[in-house]
Order: sequence, then structure tokens, then C-alpha cells
Amino acid sequence: MTCAALDAATVIGVALKRITDEDVLDAIVELAGDGYCLVPELVLTLPKRSHADRQRALKRSINRGLVLERRGPDGRMHVAIASEGWRQLRAA
Repeated sequence: MTCAALDAATVIGVALKRITDEDVLDAIVELAGDGYCLVPELVLTLPKRSHADRQRALKRSINRGLVLERRGPDGRMHVAIASEGWRQLRAA
């Protein structure tokens, strides 16, 4: 391969800013306040990245104990801010 062909085959991606825990917490507060909101509604309000990036950010917040995840009586997933999440929001 020539150098020009190698350059043409290389795709350089632009590093996008990661969706932070604060982004997730702010979105939940905006949607539900201190209550539960549906996960699909929340994912749509997160910053514009891929669906996988949005889901990954939400799961990261859940795994860190900042967000509670529950299945509602209708079988759909709901999330709310945990007490640790409220502490982090107040500290920010």
C-alpha cells in the first residue's frame, strides 16, 4: 500500500464529550423531579450521541448508585434519582 492509500483508508474520528452523570441526573430532574420517569423518555432527552452512548451513560449512573432503576407494574423500566445522586447534584 502506498502512503496515499493508507491515508485514505484511515478514518479519524472526532472525540465527542462523554455524557456525564450530571447530564443524566439533570435530565431526570427535568423530566420527573423527585419521581420516576420512563427510561425511553429519558434516553431521548440526553445529549445527542448514539443510542448506545446514551444507554451506557444511564447504566454507568445506575452502577455508581446515583440512579435507581425499577420495573413498573406495566413492565416498563423507570428510573429516579437516588439519595447519592441528590448529594452529587447539590455539591455541583
